[in-house]
Amino acid sequence: MLPVLQSIRPRTLLLSVASILAGTFLAKSQGHFSWPLFLMALLTACLLQSLSNLVNELGDWKKGTDRDQAGRKSLSLQSGRLTERQLLIIIIIVAVLSLLSGLGLIRMAFGTLREMSSLLFILLGASALAAAVFYSAGKKPYGYYGAGDIAVFLFFGLAGVAGSYYLFTGSLDPAVLYIASAIGMLITAVLNINNIRDFENDKRFGKNTFAVFLSRFSKNGSTFPAKIYQVVLISLAMFLSVLYACKPGTGTFLFLICLPLLGIHILWVIRKEGPALDNALKILIVAVLVYALSLF
Repeated sequence: MLPVLQSIRPRTLLLSVASILAGTFLAKSQGHFSWPLFLMALLTACLLQSLSNLVNELGDWKKGTDRDQAGRKSLSLQSGRLTERQLLIIIIIVAVLSLLSGLGLIRMAFGTLREMSSLLFILLGASALAAAVFYSAGKKPYGYYGAGDIAVFLFFGLAGVAGSYYLFTGSLDPAVLYIASAIGMLITAVLNINNIRDFENDKRFGKNTFAVFLSRFSKNGSTFPAKIYQVVLISLAMFLSVLYACKPGTGTFLFLICLPLLGIHILWVIRKEGPALDNALKILIVAVLVYALSLF
């Protein structure tokens, strides 16, 4: 069981939790809430995130990306605690559970799987499932071509926050898109700092993450452009949050409680490289969760 949990990477599930919490709290502020629906949405999001992490480990292992990363804890395949076959079986089980959970969530929210809203969410769920699988699997995984940032922004931000809001309310307030975009940018920043940390290894094995792509704009091929991008993502997220808070009857400035964590994170990013950035990654994950909780 421990190797499976290690491959799922439980701390990253906090990002899925933050996305659903944000949408739920926004819906609750409008008088809409259901415990069963909330818990089912959490379960579905965490299953999809777990699936993505499991497939990512298998995909990176097959391509050699994760076979030698000095300074990082070994993953289950690296350490030999799981075989490729065992991990593949686990992936299939989690994929089936994700599908069943997603269909159950839609049925619970709309009472049927046949109306237009249900069909749209089925399509959205299928897209999320495909995104989780093909991030690092297949002949041309999009995570190896710098498109991971777009997928994270769309599925953790717009789909995760605005989608969960719609599940509760049956409607979509345009103001919700401010927070959905802010959450999307913050979680994209989590992916980016992960890619900055793994920059040298990814570059060595031809994994062209957006951080690797941005290095082309640096004279010495460094992570500096990716670090600028990190600051931009966080700054834009805060700017959108201010815009949302300034709208009459929408929210407060309580989200500012995450600023100290974000400040520490940025300082760490500026000063550190490689595996030393793992602490910056942890700080940012906590900051995202605090941000989501501030919307309550």
